[in-house]
Amino acid sequence: MASAPPPMTPERAKNILRDTITTLGTEENKARIQAVLDEVAAAPEEEQGMLKMSKMVPLVTELAGGKLQEYGLPNVMIGVMQIQMVAGQDPLVDEGVQLLTKCTMGNIDDAAIQDYLGKLG
Repeated sequence: MASAPPPMTPERAKNILRDTITTLGTEENKARIQAVLDEVAAAPEEEQGMLKMSKMVPLVTELAGGKLQEYGLPNVMIGVMQIQMVAGQDPLVDEGVQLLTKCTMGNIDDAAIQDYLGKLG
């Protein structure tokens, strides 16, 4: 049986956010995300919301899951939930959660990513 991951702290959360957001923001991964967004945009409007979720969740899981597993987090949902639990302790963690959420929905803003990573040092 795998050992439990270390407890989530604001510092650990910032490291996870840094690595995960950086992973999602690579040119290759942004292209894959954009391809899904293009596919969603081509669908009938009434189907776009559900299609976006059904396509983006597996893609983000594939792209970010390995990075989260390096930190002992079994999947994206549990990782985000644990990080959110410490977001109230550090404004940078809260900002990172918001940015990560935007990224997972395909709203990857390079300037915002660079600004955030700069704040993390």
